Amino acid sequence: MKLLFRSSMYTALAGLIFIIAVLAYFSIKLPKLNSIEDYKPSLPTIVFDRNNNEITRFFTENRELISIDQVPKMVIDAILAIEDSNYYEHKGLDYIGIFRAFLKNIRAHKVVQGGSTITQQVAKSLLLSRERTYTRKIKEAILARRMDKRFSKDEILEIYLNQIYFGFGSYGIEAAAKNYFKKHVWELDLHEAALLAGLPKAPSAYSPTRNPQEAIKRRNLVLARMTEENYILPQDEADAASKPLGIDPNNQPEDDPVAYFAEYVRRYLYDKYGEDELYRGGLKIYTTLDIDLQRAAVDAVRGGLVALDRRQGFRGPLEFVSSENFPEALESIRVDNGLIDSAYTITDEVPFSDGQAVKALVLRVNRKGAELDLGGISGYLPVEEMKWARRTNPNVEYVNDVVKDARKALSVGSMIKVKYLNRKDPERGELFALDQDPVVEGALISIDAPTGQILALVGGFDYRKSEFNRATQARRQPGSAFKPIVYSAAMDNGFTPSSIIIDSPIIYDDPAVELKWKPSNYEERFYGPTTLRTGITKSRNVVTIKLVQKLGLQTVIQYAKRFGLEKDLPEDLSLALGSLGVTPLELTSAYSVFANLGLRATPWSIRKVEDRGGMVLEQGGPELVRTLSEDTAYIMQNLLRGVVQHGTGWRAKALGRPSGGKTGTTNDMIDAWYMGFTPRIVTGVWVGFDEEASLGVNETGSRAAAPIWVDFMKKALKGRTALPFSPPPPGVEMVKVDLKSGLLAVPGSTKFIYECFKIGTGPRQYAKSLERKDGSARRSYTPGYIPPSDLPGLLPRDF
Repeated sequence: MKLLFRSSMYTALAGLIFIIAVLAYFSIKLPKLNSIEDYKPSLPTIVFDRNNNEITRFFTENRELISIDQVPKMVIDAILAIEDSNYYEHKGLDYIGIFRAFLKNIRAHKVVQGGSTITQQVAKSLLLSRERTYTRKIKEAILARRMDKRFSKDEILEIYLNQIYFGFGSYGIEAAAKNYFKKHVWELDLHEAALLAGLPKAPSAYSPTRNPQEAIKRRNLVLARMTEENYILPQDEADAASKPLGIDPNNQPEDDPVAYFAEYVRRYLYDKYGEDELYRGGLKIYTTLDIDLQRAAVDAVRGGLVALDRRQGFRGPLEFVSSENFPEALESIRVDNGLIDSAYTITDEVPFSDGQAVKALVLRVNRKGAELDLGGISGYLPVEEMKWARRTNPNVEYVNDVVKDARKALSVGSMIKVKYLNRKDPERGELFALDQDPVVEGALISIDAPTGQILALVGGFDYRKSEFNRATQARRQPGSAFKPIVYSAAMDNGFTPSSIIIDSPIIYDDPAVELKWKPSNYEERFYGPTTLRTGITKSRNVVTIKLVQKLGLQTVIQYAKRFGLEKDLPEDLSLALGSLGVTPLELTSAYSVFANLGLRATPWSIRKVEDRGGMVLEQGGPELVRTLSEDTAYIMQNLLRGVVQHGTGWRAKALGRPSGGKTGTTNDMIDAWYMGFTPRIVTGVWVGFDEEASLGVNETGSRAAAPIWVDFMKKALKGRTALPFSPPPPGVEMVKVDLKSGLLAVPGSTKFIYECFKIGTGPRQYAKSLERKDGSARRSYTPGYIPPSDLPGLLPRDF
């Protein structure tokens, strides 16, 4: 008996020594608890607009830190009930739970259950790897005991609530509440709290967006555990368990209106602060963006590109489906259209919103329209809603090729994209319109003229389909939108708005390529003696080329550089017609010179950067460069306002307030521009294909780009006071001149304008007197009369 007792004692002692040795061995190599004491988890960089509204985030872990005091007891009870019901009783380890997990792992011959307490989970998350081994479990247990001695239960639980992953890109309970329910954690209802509490164990398996049925089962298990722990009453459990998830199972990322701007900012931050600080450092970025203007810009660009795409014609169905493959095609359409309920059948209730784009299969088609199947929902596409669907042909004007027979565009088996019109035909049912995504692209950049702050930036039709930022990265030829820079050089070098250039045929030899260049005007005709005002108003190519020839090519190149256009400058006369390469951002900055009476505003996007502690790391501010004198800039501003009133920029008159601008169109209608400004805002629009191709007949800057500018500016300026442009500076005088010759207008003439000149440079010779047919003199006007500042050079009403 004594021998047995002694043997048992030795065995127990040996076991104790072994355990102590194991603990000592692992304790030596354990990480310190300093990272928990100084808890600084990975935090997202948050980006704000000019009014301090959050607009986007950059992160590896989307997290929002909160204190445990901000978390309702109901939420804590839900988490403790399912994760660690003895949390406030044990000392970091729940030995019963560990033993239960140990038995399950023995039976499974592998680690299938952890039995970890919340304290252990924090230790694992912050201090250890994620491998499932007994070695890690031993380390985890030792650290949990140490943590329980060093930190309070509330401190450990607060770290857990901020650290743990809840799925759907959500780290921490606050981020999860916002991402799943668009609420703060303190606004959650019981059934919502139970759903979130059930996610950390297996966020993917219990995902309410991917596995809604499993999510409901898990949520209800949490509610049952809360009842068992006497956290809630059985009736509370029943009520919460009967609630729907409250989350769309087809939840898709929302279209992000700031995507291009966000990427523009992200690139800058990445280069300056590095990857770790950008994605984990918790920076706060305060930008210049106006979110309302940004949304208006996105809508304007998309609307303009869709309209252009319709003028270009129908590129054909998404695909053709043979009759034997209809069942598979319709099942695919059901999924794509979000009709995932297998029990869904044809019904009067159409689950589409007004204007929603969906897929459809053409079942029958005749002259008047096509019968559609949208995956269990019938629809009808009348020919009136597809009259634009001619075959694409850039050489044919769209108005001359209207579809009047649906069979010319569609056939049975055509899989197409349509838009729901939210109206029904009594005989044919729900109506749809033919749709397609544009291939043509565009860009818009809008800046605050006096400061250069970027107010809106759109780099393409849809960032999800193309991340290439055409507003900042695409170098395209500006065409006639470059001409104001040529005219600026002219105004500084002896020319005036009344100077005459002969618009006549001219031929230039190019020895480099042994070709003769015969430039012409857009209208393919010549106009003879032309004032520079008329030359820029009507965008006369030959006038501008001859002007560059008189100024000297190097003079124009130097002026282009002064305007910030320093790259891809050709050293030949084609520069007069904008053959250089510019980005919309660069050209918009250049046009700020005309809005600011000679000061060029450098565009900038970041007002302030703060670290996670609120320390300011950098601040932005205006950078203005004197590019033209006030006198020259005012004259150019006046000329460009004349372009709007009487020339190629006429569409901008729809804005209903003072503005100036210039169209730009390159050879074969490859690029279309409209650059315009008001006293406060400068906005540039570019339209074209990424792979250079013609936009189509007559798709000039006036038709393809200007409507986008007008649409955006109307929304941007809605409700704002119409500001006038500045009066002429002291060095400019207004002189009454003959409209055609640019000479002094004779008394009684009605074909005149009040032209602006630098003092002492106006004409001194009178134009030939003009009389009425009856021999009477024309009505004269009061000397010194100046038209209203918002109507530069406007002719008398009877002209």
